[in-house]
Amino acid sequence: MKYIDFDGVILDTEDLLFYEWRKNPNRHNLSEGVKINYIINSDWRAIVNEAPIINDSINILKNMDPSKSAILTKVHSMDNEGYEKIYYLRCKGVKQNIILVPYMFRKCDIVNPIDNILIDDCLKNLDEWLEMGGYPMLFDRKKDNMDSWGVYNKNNYQRVLRIDEKIKR
Repeated sequence: MKYIDFDGVILDTEDLLFYEWRKNPNRHNLSEGVKINYIINSDWRAIVNEAPIINDSINILKNMDPSKSAILTKVHSMDNEGYEKIYYLRCKGVKQNIILVPYMFRKCDIVNPIDNILIDDCLKNLDEWLEMGGYPMLFDRKKDNMDSWGVYNKNNYQRVLRIDEKIKR
């Protein structure tokens, strides 16, 4: 199975999500709980509908076999973020299963990574995936061998620019 992350891989939601957050000069001093509440209460309908599609990912998903691929996305709220991500993908004609991962869990806590692929833009998620027996692939949109948080790919995970690339084993 090929599991595909949503934020930063399918849609570029980060800039829209944190646009207002970045305006706060004291944001680095705020607690993780304040940040989580900000994410929970964000306008996810606007975010997913206005976020740019990354590298034709929606059309690629529509042409992938839904029995061999699924969307695996962290969410901070089921009735806001989770609902809007599912609604958006279904309205776009994406048929893959959409697996919501509550933010306090790891992706490998929700699905079995053994012998399965994860395409993600977060190295922490990929490290956990590898540790549990999965095949990690770094979605390297900027082609800089770093994840979306500026962490260098020191484990040299296979880098991909499109979600339909094959893993090199």
